[in-house]
Amino acid sequence: MRYIAVIPSRMESKRLPGKPLKKIGKKSMIQRVYEQSIRCKRFEKVFVATDSQEIKNHVENFSEVIMTSSKPSNGTERVSEALNKINISYDYVINIQGDEPFIKNNQIDNLIDICDGKNQICSLVKKTSYNEELKKNSIIKVVMDKEKNALYFSRNIIPSYNESAIYYKHIGLYGFKKNIIEKITKLPKSELEKIESLEQLRWLENNYKIKLAITKEDSFGIDTEEDLINANKIVLNI
Repeated sequence: MRYIAVIPSRMESKRLPGKPLKKIGKKSMIQRVYEQSIRCKRFEKVFVATDSQEIKNHVENFSEVIMTSSKPSNGTERVSEALNKINISYDYVINIQGDEPFIKNNQIDNLIDICDGKNQICSLVKKTSYNEELKKNSIIKVVMDKEKNALYFSRNIIPSYNESAIYYKHIGLYGFKKNIIEKITKLPKSELEKIESLEQLRWLENNYKIKLAITKEDSFGIDTEEDLINANKIVLNI
């Protein structure tokens, strides 16, 4: 299997405009994501995909950049468009979110391990106990079958509270088998997707399987100014 990674990046963010170029310590967020990604030696190449000239000018100092149009409405669509401009052989593309500056090599390895040629779409979950943080709708919860295929994703707690229940938090890292990402981005929005505002439900509703791997590592995405402040605190303590 051959793997490449694409990091979609855009300047527009409702909660934190200009997010990719925000500094965490002495480096931009997008540079930190890139540097964490290239620590995985299983990638043939790591690219940044953006429609922003400002991001392009910055990223060219350390990475290859693929310019996309402004049409993509999310990272998956941007990755799909970027793939049409990549002249490299690969079996899976890994979509690494541009706001995950602390993504760990172990997480990427866990994901790649299940990108084995059989699975169409792959992602990660972390086992967690029932807690107050789990109630946040920004934390996506998952239930899966006995073969670790996703059954449903929700912003609400699933399954409902039970002392014996096991809960899984979704880690938004995806692996797509070649040509699958092009097919799923052409699908119209589904009813469940509209209700939950989660694009992966569109894929499930159209009978695509999402294979899940369990990681012991947590994730920390940057969505707000408060997240950025906390990220800088983490860097100071590393």
